[in-house]
Order: sequence, then C-alpha cells, then structure tokens
Amino acid sequence: MIAVARLIREHRGAAARTLRENFGVGISDLGGGLTWGEAHTLLTEAAADTGTALGAELAGWAYPASMPQLITMIATIGDRKASQKVMPWVMKNLRDGAPSATAEELAQAQAELEDGIVFAS
Repeated sequence: MIAVARLIREHRGAAARTLRENFGVGISDLGGGLTWGEAHTLLTEAAADTGTALGAELAGWAYPASMPQLITMIATIGDRKASQKVMPWVMKNLRDGAPSATAEELAQAQAELEDGIVFAS
C-alpha cells in the first residue's frame, strides 16, 4: 500500500492517466473496486512499459511510446538522423524543469492580456 501511495503521490498525473487509459480504472477506485494489491501489480507493470504515460515519465521520456511504435516511426521517417531527433529520450519534456519564460516576460504578457480585455456595458 505504501509503495502504491508513494508512486501516486510522486507521479499523480501519469499514474492516473495510465490507470484510466490502460486499465479502465481510476485512482478514485482504490480501496473499492480496485484493491491496493491489484493497483500495485498494474502500476508495476505500467512502470516497466514506456508505452504508458507512467513508464515514459519514469524513463524520463518526453512522450509514451512502445518499441513497435518507435520502430514504425523510424521506418516511416526513413532517415536515421532525422528519426533520432524525434525520439522521446532526446526531446525535452515540456512539463519538466523551469518555465521557459522569465518573470519579466510573464508580467509583460499578463499586462498585454489585461489591456486587451474589454468589458462591454
């Protein structure tokens, strides 16, 4: 139970998405229709599969992809160097790290947005 709770706490979005998309259950089902033991089994399997959101996040990949999907993508692109640029382990995960804009840029964008809002009377 502790391992499942820790995994869900540390990777809530990916765990919820994986449970829902791959297994048809949700975090809210824990303790009811989904036992803690079954959740442990499902999440352990998903963690080892980079084709799931959880597995991709744990591997540090930018997006989920199974090996057959990656092989298909490489074959479709045809150029080895070009296909290397879109591999999930090369691309930056946009959800990770610091925001791409500085505080000053965010403040300027916020001010521009507020200037553009007009309330009709």
